[in-house]
Amino acid sequence: MNELPAERRTELGMFIIQRCYLVAVSTPDLDSAYRIFSVLNDRGMELSHTDILKADIIGSMPEDHQDNYTNRWEETEEDLGRGTFQTLFGHIRMIRQKAKARDSLLKELRDYVNPSAEPKKFMDETLLPMAQAFGEIRGRSYESDRLSGDINRLMRWLSRIDNVDWESPAILYLSRHRQNPEQLLRFFRDLERLAASMMIRRANINHRLERYGRLLRAIESEVDLYHEDSPLQLKDDERKHILEILAGNLYNMPRIPRPVLLRLDEALSEGEARYDHGVISIEHVLPQHPPANSQWLEWFPDEEQREAWTHRLGNLVLLSKRKNSQARNFDFERKKREYFQRQGVTSFAITTEVINAKEWTLEILEERQNRLMETLSRIWRL
Repeated sequence: MNELPAERRTELGMFIIQRCYLVAVSTPDLDSAYRIFSVLNDRGMELSHTDILKADIIGSMPEDHQDNYTNRWEETEEDLGRGTFQTLFGHIRMIRQKAKARDSLLKELRDYVNPSAEPKKFMDETLLPMAQAFGEIRGRSYESDRLSGDINRLMRWLSRIDNVDWESPAILYLSRHRQNPEQLLRFFRDLERLAASMMIRRANINHRLERYGRLLRAIESEVDLYHEDSPLQLKDDERKHILEILAGNLYNMPRIPRPVLLRLDEALSEGEARYDHGVISIEHVLPQHPPANSQWLEWFPDEEQREAWTHRLGNLVLLSKRKNSQARNFDFERKKREYFQRQGVTSFAITTEVINAKEWTLEILEERQNRLMETLSRIWRL
């Protein structure tokens, strides 16, 4: 302002006095204020519920603590990223309420968590340790002098689940037991099993949140999570249902085949598989539409039998490239050479075993189906 000439400063002052307006808006509560601000504010960064909570929580502290906790809040938000930091508060609400949300996140955080009542305790015992746990879960970056690789591998497998509802119990358990890697390994192994089972069974969001709500209560109550009645464990009928799905028409099940095949592939490679492919696709060994007079029809002359096996687990492989509508109908040897391999090799253990086969008959397909099913049954204790 001082850099402006006196005449320009006078013009600016006159403009503000004569042409600008200050409008005071009064609302009955903060929720209404937030809604009105969101409607009126069409420029700049959107005001989030974490911005409002920050004002509530930090503003409730004694002044001599505010600068310290403001810095810790902002460092945590920067470490996680603004979007992930906002997501964390949804998990905190779930951990405290243990049920599906029925109102706005901001209102339920105030009603069920009430962080501004004891702001220092909320920061020290809830927000900061849970933010650390959430960052490690999302980054698969838990560190310990033992078992950290196995724990992070389980977190990676969990990240392939088609929902993030499992993150709430994961955050709570890791924030409480980070100093005990043996307990963490056992918990995350069974959590991955539970999350995968609900994905495979296509459990809806209400069922998932109810189950994870019971698991959160069990974690807080410190009951035996490995008793057969624990919400962390699968019941007999659940295990039976999973096996039925995995043994059937797996390829056409929505959002299931890729994570199941990747989980299986890592088991076949004894945990050594690491992938960074931009594309991972699923292909049938026996084509969906084999050409007339092809070798495939010699091996599978019965159309009904052929169709019954086409989409099953034993007939599926993984590729690190996009599908090729022409190549997928090649005869077996050419398909292995030109389609399943890339520069003479394949990245996937589950595909390598098919490349080593000399033929693809019903007997070989049945043997592979049974062997892969046994592997999945062992992985998830089905």
